[in-house]
Amino acid sequence: MKSTAILLYPQFSEYELSVALSILMQGGKPVRILTSDGKPVRGEAGLKVMPEQSIMEAKRCEFDSLLLTGCMDIFQLEAEETIFSFIKEFHDSGPSSQASQARHSF
Repeated sequence: MKSTAILLYPQFSEYELSVALSILMQGGKPVRILTSDGKPVRGEAGLKVMPEQSIMEAKRCEFDSLLLTGCMDIFQLEAEETIFSFIKEFHDSGPSSQASQARHSF
């Protein structure tokens, strides 16, 4: 079973993360926590989270979904090009893109 990628960034919403994690865990869905650089990140209330890997180390083919929480100050992420590139790559290779590629391969 593929995993859900959980992308965390500074001042992520800890409340939203905990609710989503609870639902995913109850459903037996594997998750992998990622950050832009593989280093720990602090949420909006100060909770420090250690990721499993950086987005550069993550392989898109290992995931079938991406979870993004809210953020206290989204504008602080404007310069984080790696985060936006990862999200765009994930979006561009999503189910609709895969279905389109499958139709064109016949």
